[in-house]
Amino acid sequence: MRILLSFLVVLLSVSCVVPSSYAEPIKRKVLVLYNSAEERTARTSLFMEGFAMPLNYFGFLYEVRDVNLRPLPSNKEMSAFSAVFTTFADNLMDQPVDYLKWLLEQMKNDRKIIVAGALGAMRNLNDEPIDSELIKSVYLNLGFAWKGNATNDRTRLKYDYIDQKSMNFERKLPLFPFNYIHIVPSDEKSSSWVTVSLKDKPGTAGSVVGVGPKGGFALDEYMRWQDPVDYQKQWYLNPFDFLRESLGLKGIPALTPTTLNGLRVAFAHIDGDGFVGYTEIDKYKNSGEMIMERIFSRYDFPNSASVIAGEINPAVKGSLDNVEQARTLFEMNNIETSSHSYTHPFAWQASVRDSAEYSDNFIVGQYEMAGYKFDARYEIVESCEYISTDLAPAEKPCKVLLWSGMCDPTKEQVEIAEKAGILNLNGGDTVFDARRNSYFGVSPLYLELGKNSQIYTGQANENILTNLWEGPFYGFRNIIDTMKRTGSPRRVMPIDIYYHFYSGEKFASLKALEDVYEWVLSQDTANVYASAYIKMVRGYLTGKLEKFGADKFIVTDYRDCLSLRLDGMDKVPDLSKCKNIIGYDITSEGIFVHLNPDQDRAELVLSSDLNVNDVSAYIKNASGWVKDFRRTSDGAQFVFECFGKGKIVIGGLTPNQRYKVVGKNSLVSEVRSNSEGEVVVKGVTSETLEISQI
Repeated sequence: MRILLSFLVVLLSVSCVVPSSYAEPIKRKVLVLYNSAEERTARTSLFMEGFAMPLNYFGFLYEVRDVNLRPLPSNKEMSAFSAVFTTFADNLMDQPVDYLKWLLEQMKNDRKIIVAGALGAMRNLNDEPIDSELIKSVYLNLGFAWKGNATNDRTRLKYDYIDQKSMNFERKLPLFPFNYIHIVPSDEKSSSWVTVSLKDKPGTAGSVVGVGPKGGFALDEYMRWQDPVDYQKQWYLNPFDFLRESLGLKGIPALTPTTLNGLRVAFAHIDGDGFVGYTEIDKYKNSGEMIMERIFSRYDFPNSASVIAGEINPAVKGSLDNVEQARTLFEMNNIETSSHSYTHPFAWQASVRDSAEYSDNFIVGQYEMAGYKFDARYEIVESCEYISTDLAPAEKPCKVLLWSGMCDPTKEQVEIAEKAGILNLNGGDTVFDARRNSYFGVSPLYLELGKNSQIYTGQANENILTNLWEGPFYGFRNIIDTMKRTGSPRRVMPIDIYYHFYSGEKFASLKALEDVYEWVLSQDTANVYASAYIKMVRGYLTGKLEKFGADKFIVTDYRDCLSLRLDGMDKVPDLSKCKNIIGYDITSEGIFVHLNPDQDRAELVLSSDLNVNDVSAYIKNASGWVKDFRRTSDGAQFVFECFGKGKIVIGGLTPNQRYKVVGKNSLVSEVRSNSEGEVVVKGVTSETLEISQI
């Protein structure tokens, strides 16, 4: 009997242990559907224009697909997706019944559904209506009852309710509602953000924006406003709140490549245009020389600078003088060798190059030999090879390509770069300032192109802010506004000083560039080369998350993306239970958690005790990489790597205590911790450091 009882106790204890297979994978990917019959493309859909960036902010990825590509994804294909996001402008669709049945199957398999705009499938191509029971089933699964009775007669409509917290985000809704459908919550957990009713009929209040436990919907006219003249857009609804609620993202950590050890990432990248061009500032120099003298030599900041190989190579359109200037550029200590292609193609896509409008106005590129036919490998790989072998120091080969012209590469061209080990950047053109005052002007982090991605810039360049170089030539100074707004209250983008060498042509443009550098250098940032940021985004794309209960998360395959953000949580990492978590920083935006680099896996364990780490040293923030972090009995040891001189803030130390900081490169300094047990170490270069009590 005792043996049997002992066996039962052991069996019971084993059954209480949750095996690793019980981990809940956090599926970070959303399938986005648009309808090409509405004359939209993947790049111009409402999702890419407005929702992609907020989705990235929450650490989620997307795949955009034309709903007309049939068959629709199988259950096996859909296993990688947590949600379906639809963005249709009309209710006309080929094979709408098949689509709605497929959508219901996704709901049955517990995928969230977001309908942004029209449902898209109420009539077939013959304009014949479909069985309304299917429509009702879709909304019922969303937590709403669809009763039809739609009208666009604005004179009959009035608002019943507007959620002031999540609506009127950038612009107030108009005085009179746009349209109406009688949709009402059918689940107690569903809520309406905006309801509209018929003036002459009591009890007709219908939701035009609603969210529930299984997704959300918003009629097109209640999502955004668009100026009829210049087409600038602003949000009525808060897209961040809409995605958070519809996808159930509360409590899910977000990988973020905009941050390194708590600080905003900052870099500069320069397209090669105008490198040997005219400048009115000094008749004995050219624009490239002015940038090298007034910017690169003066400001201690990492710059990924490119040249157009065909403009430099004497065998194409260059000269020996151009070669010498390029070599001088790449020998500078704060320059990362980069390419801006071989001939500077204005369009990378054949459909654009072959169009009558394009061929009548452009050659393939500016620096091509007679008879040249577009060759993607020549533009991408061979330009980098020429720069590496003929222009750059041996220890600084060219591994970065900055897309030229329209920055519209195909998936095949991005794959060429990937296979050659070349990092790619450009496109996006984010502007968020007083004139273009909306998150609509902020691009996502990347554009998915097949199995690879085009990495977008942090902010737009001076060509855009000077009206395509027609003036005002001081216009690039306004990019500071965009840098501020994309950093606070939400850090949606890194700081990216993106410009061309022809900014050295004008007094005003060069002064604007100096103002931008000086503002950026006044910020508390982690300064890196563009290649480092590109790798951070790549790690963001490959990273995987698993959830074990409410307070434990496993992060794998995060590579160079070393930051997690915890939104709206009143918990902190319990560092004694975490693995490969080197610290965290509590900010007004959320808690930034720092991952140990060069590791395959990190374990994040959260605690409601905000003082749990009071006697355990950790990195609060640092302006570079922290490696091999090890806590000691009275401090910590680690390797610090940064550009130039950096700063480190260490928390979890004894308050009001004297500490000694020793580096293997003879750095010795004494600092005192503040009342919060934090120590600030400034002027640190890349080296091994140890901090201990005196």
